[in-house]
Amino acid sequence: MDYCRHELSNCADCAPRVRPGRDAPGAEWDGWPPSAIIVHESGKAHLPGCTHIVPADVRPPVYGWVLDPAPGAWRRLSGSGPLRATGGNTRRAAVSRCQTCDATR
Repeated sequence: MDYCRHELSNCADCAPRVRPGRDAPGAEWDGWPPSAIIVHESGKAHLPGCTHIVPADVRPPVYGWVLDPAPGAWRRLSGSGPLRATGGNTRRAAVSRCQTCDATR
């Protein structure tokens, strides 16, 4: 198993930066970069593979996403430091992290 500098497996903050060729990922989690952050209309952020959401449902207007977040973006998410979606519904902003996703990072 590969570990990042934070000694975590599959760290959202250290995943390789990916420059996708299209705006919206495919219907399978395999189409999502491992560093992507998915933003639900509730303001909750999820990571690809989250069991709370179905990949086929991740589309506007309910969801927005950031395919290539800045390093540390996942950890900085808060009400005072929201993460604005850059794809999908770009009016979405994440203000909290899914606890299940956070536990895997």
